[in-house]
Amino acid sequence: MTDIGRVALAARVFTLAALIPLTVLAGADDLLGVAVVAVTALLALLAGARTGWSQTVVALLEATVVAVTAALVYPDHATVTPYLVVPVLVAALDSGRLGLARVVVLELAVMVLVRLGLVRDWDTEFATNALLWLVTGIGLGLLGSTLRTAQATTDTDSSYRSAVGLIRRLEALAGKLSGGLDAVGIAEQVMEEADETVPLRAAGVFTRSPTGAMVPLRYTAGTEPGAMMWAEELSARCWEYEAMMLRERRLALPLVANDETIAVLVVEALRPVESANALELRTRLSRLAVQLQAALLFGRVRDSATAQERQRIAREVHDGVAQDVAGLGYLVDNLASGTRDPDQLGRIVELREEVTRVVAELRHSIFDLRHELAASSGLGESLSAYANQVGTTSTMTVHVTLDEEGPRLPRDQEFELMRIAQEAMNNARKHSGAANLWLRCTVRAPFAELEVRDDGTRGHRPRADSQGLKIMRERSVAIGAELGIEAPTPERPGTRVQVRVGAPAR
Repeated sequence: MTDIGRVALAARVFTLAALIPLTVLAGADDLLGVAVVAVTALLALLAGARTGWSQTVVALLEATVVAVTAALVYPDHATVTPYLVVPVLVAALDSGRLGLARVVVLELAVMVLVRLGLVRDWDTEFATNALLWLVTGIGLGLLGSTLRTAQATTDTDSSYRSAVGLIRRLEALAGKLSGGLDAVGIAEQVMEEADETVPLRAAGVFTRSPTGAMVPLRYTAGTEPGAMMWAEELSARCWEYEAMMLRERRLALPLVANDETIAVLVVEALRPVESANALELRTRLSRLAVQLQAALLFGRVRDSATAQERQRIAREVHDGVAQDVAGLGYLVDNLASGTRDPDQLGRIVELREEVTRVVAELRHSIFDLRHELAASSGLGESLSAYANQVGTTSTMTVHVTLDEEGPRLPRDQEFELMRIAQEAMNNARKHSGAANLWLRCTVRAPFAELEVRDDGTRGHRPRADSQGLKIMRERSVAIGAELGIEAPTPERPGTRVQVRVGAPAR
């Protein structure tokens, strides 16, 4: 129940608790009016809790019933009239002054119509009594509306103050963390610790994505391609049951920190694993589990901030520079329509083509900023979507070959490989003059190989000082991948970029 719902409950219960003894003390023999109001209050509480209606809508319906009842039973049950205050207060708390005004106008209109249309008797005493309680309701409603606004402002300010405090604490703590905040590095420490207790043939550390899929943080070095096909299913079962899974030489161990499963270590040992060794390993990994939890939380915050900033830059480019350049295109079109000089018209046409090219580049840059590695899909699917975009924004025919099998690559490797392939495809689109572009992606975790090749005839050769080439090399080094670039030759046109991580199957 929300805060407004709790206040509404308290207001209704308190008012009803006051009305019943007042009715008895007033000497009323029949409690029919109060009973109708009590049933209405109960229905209002149920509607607010069980339906998707707002408290304002519930208050409007409640006000209608209460106003009709108050107008019909007066003067025999005059003590019902004070309940007119409750719907006004609830609407003011939920919708502010606008909600207050709606309920007050509704109650006034209903009481006037009932007294004149059904009772056919306008009682001055009733009007005075009803007006008194409506004014009281307006006063309480204005107070509630003011408190609502003040609370909202306080909550916003408090959230920002809390955020500042947390960020400062994180900044102070970051330098004191002996293990750092690198989730991949900590995952490697987990596997090294496991190897000391249970000699390993292969191992991996898996976490669960927001979509529920198990994704690897890291595999042990030298793991054969396809050797971890079984790991994804076993890690998923371990996560689901939050329990250790032991199958002779294969072990899945949940890494628990602060009563939360944050990752699963999967192991294929060189010999059958004893239960005692598995329990010993779980104890030894408790310290690293806490470090890994902190690193994963930090990574999620960092990734969220990075994604939001990329989206913001994309919006700024779209709404600013892209629109301005597109506007220049319209001005060039106006110039072309107003000239009769063939030479000048030719230059204007060239200018228009250049403006069109710049607009296309800006749109592709916006797509680059918005295109992220999807949490629910692997490397191949994300690259395929990007390649399709390249094909639609260029004259090249794009050919995509995907060969993925088994669990995914670690996320950091997928991310860097995707950016390398994007840079290679963009270079082909901008500089090669190619008619065809080929993208090939092979994944047998922990092995993967990407190849981007074109049949360009412009003889484009990457410069040694190219920033794009430098960044591609930095990305490949970061994940321990091999990067090869073959420039075009007179005998063989086109550029070929190949990147490989892990060892191929023997």
